[in-house]
Amino acid sequence: MSCIIAGCNNAANNNFGVRGRRPDGTAIWAPNTEAFLCDDHAVQGLRITITLAPTNSGQIETEVNGQAVRTTQIINPA
Repeated sequence: MSCIIAGCNNAANNNFGVRGRRPDGTAIWAPNTEAFLCDDHAVQGLRITITLAPTNSGQIETEVNGQAVRTTQIINPA
């Protein structure tokens, strides 16, 4: 698997994920994405821009850099 960072062809095995948490810290949802970072980019730091839009589908849709897309069903109620 290659790093998700544009122009990087390093092997990547560090998965990027997101979480929605309750006030007690437990996750409502926590899907991994289909985006992976190489070791170099995982520790160099990143600028992360997030766009949120409701789907009303009961699913979390993640898209990273317009190329790594994954849909995950929400199974834990808020």
